[in-house]
Amino acid sequence: MASDLTVLVGDVGGSNTRLALAGPEIGVTGLKHFPNDSYSSLDEVLAAYCAQPGLPPLQGCCLAVAGPVYGGTYRLTNRDWHGTAAGLAERLPLEPGGRVDVVNDLAALGHALPVLIPGQLSSLRAGRQQGEQALVAGVGTGFNVSLSAGGNTIEAELGHASLPDPLAQELARLLGRSPEEFPSVEELFSGRGLVRLHRALGGDPSEGGAEIVAAFQDGEEHVAQRSVPAWARLLGLLARELVPAYMPGQGIFFAGSVARGVLGTGARGDFLAAFAEPGGKLAAQCATTPLWLITDDAAGVSGTARYAIEAAQRRGAAPVRA
Repeated sequence: MASDLTVLVGDVGGSNTRLALAGPEIGVTGLKHFPNDSYSSLDEVLAAYCAQPGLPPLQGCCLAVAGPVYGGTYRLTNRDWHGTAAGLAERLPLEPGGRVDVVNDLAALGHALPVLIPGQLSSLRAGRQQGEQALVAGVGTGFNVSLSAGGNTIEAELGHASLPDPLAQELARLLGRSPEEFPSVEELFSGRGLVRLHRALGGDPSEGGAEIVAAFQDGEEHVAQRSVPAWARLLGLLARELVPAYMPGQGIFFAGSVARGVLGTGARGDFLAAFAEPGGKLAAQCATTPLWLITDDAAGVSGTARYAIEAAQRRGAAPVRA
């Protein structure tokens, strides 16, 4: 039976959706990317994937979405897509007994942590791994975190919380005024947040996040030489605040296109310096906390695959394998 178990898995972001098939024997296969702007709903994306010839019978499905999930009801934060897991199940070609699970995208990354391989992960800072808790922080179209502990994940919507006071003070010092355009964590730590900070420091209003990072890497005279290191430093200060809040003894794992873009440049040094600043109540805890960067943009699919396979096995679609 195990070789017959196939589930549909995916990661539904604000800009793109990634779908694949997964099973105990086949691993994750058939990964396809869909630009969300080309579709009016998640139903349309799923229909496009399931229309491919030779689709095997599906014993289950797990989708990670970039937004809150309550009792099987989901709503994307940065796109007007919403619905229920039961509604998706009605429109998918599932075998009898198959079901759809919908989880938050950061929770999916939490499920992926135990199965990430070296090629999907890069160490930002060594530390001393201890305990069971790890924190995933996603910085992309939006911002959120998920706590992983003992094989379980805890969902949150930290992006909508107000900026911690130390960051608000640092922003005020940097800008020379009250940072009113940054009312929440996500309004600073996201693609649009990087653009907003760049503009506030005098950058070209027409430049997008990728252009800003590229200009910083070019090393030429440009506002990006100030805005990108400043944003990286602020991210390091946020990471300091996350340590006592979540006690991630296994480390903080950063994910998302903006985190990869900025922390893949020389601004990583500004981020690390801010995180490791001496003094204060946080210094001792931060000193032992490892920092990681999830480099695989499709790592969330691995998390939904693990979740969906284990859920199908528990329902009796196949025997559980050690």
